[in-house]
Amino acid sequence: MKFASVVSKRALVGSTLAAASLAIASSTFTAAPAQAFSLNINPKYGSTENTGATALLDFNFVDTVQGVLLQLGIKNTTNGSVGRGATSATLVGVAFDLLTGVSAPQYGYNPGSSTFTKYYTNPSIPGLNNNKPFTVGIRSAGSGNFVGGNPTAGLTANQSTSVSFLLKGVTGTAAQVEQAFFEGFKNGTLKAAARFQQVEAPGISGGSDKVMGEVVPEPTTIGGLLLGGSLLAKWLRRKQQQKA
Repeated sequence: MKFASVVSKRALVGSTLAAASLAIASSTFTAAPAQAFSLNINPKYGSTENTGATALLDFNFVDTVQGVLLQLGIKNTTNGSVGRGATSATLVGVAFDLLTGVSAPQYGYNPGSSTFTKYYTNPSIPGLNNNKPFTVGIRSAGSGNFVGGNPTAGLTANQSTSVSFLLKGVTGTAAQVEQAFFEGFKNGTLKAAARFQQVEAPGISGGSDKVMGEVVPEPTTIGGLLLGGSLLAKWLRRKQQQKA
C-alpha cells in the first residue's frame, strides 16, 4: 500500500507537471493582441553618421469619440554605449510611417508642451530607408524642412515628452489598430527614424545624425517558460514531500 501510494503521488506530480507545462506552452505560443509597443532608435538599424545617438518611441492607441488617437512618447536615450559613443545629443525630429489608408492630418496633431511644433507630410531622409519618404514627420521649431535648417530646441539625453495624432481612415478598435501597427513595424513594412543635432562624441563636436528604429524585442518567452517550469516542478515536489 505504501509503495502504491508513492507511485500514485509520483504519477500525480508527473500528470500535474505535464498539464501545467501544456497550459504554459499554450499561453506562450498562442498569438495575443499586442499591447503598447516601443521602437528603439539605434544606429545598428541604420544611421547616416553612426554617432551613437539613440531614442525610444512609445506607441499607444486610445479610442476616443473623435476616433483612434495615437499617443506617441518620445525619449532621448543617448548614453555613449553604441556607435561612436555619443555622450550627448539633442533629439530634434521624428518621422514614421502609417498604415496604408490611414492618415494623420495636421489639424489632428497636438504637440502638447513639447518643442515638436513643426509638422511635415512625406519627409525623406537622404541616406536612410532607401531614400523613401516616411508618412509623417515632426520637428522642433526652426527654418528649413525636416532634414534642413538647424533646430536647437528638442530633447537632450534622458529627457522625454509626448505628442498625439488623431488618426483618420482607420477601421476597428484602438487595440486592433495597435496590433496592425505593431505587426507593420515588426515585419518592416512600416519604418521610423529620428533626427539629432548638437551631437558630442569622441572626435565629434556639434555633429548631427539621422537614425533608424525597429521594434523593441519582447522578453524571451522560451527562457520564461523553462524558468517557470523549473520553479513549478520544485514547488510541486516540495509540496509532495511535505505530505509524504
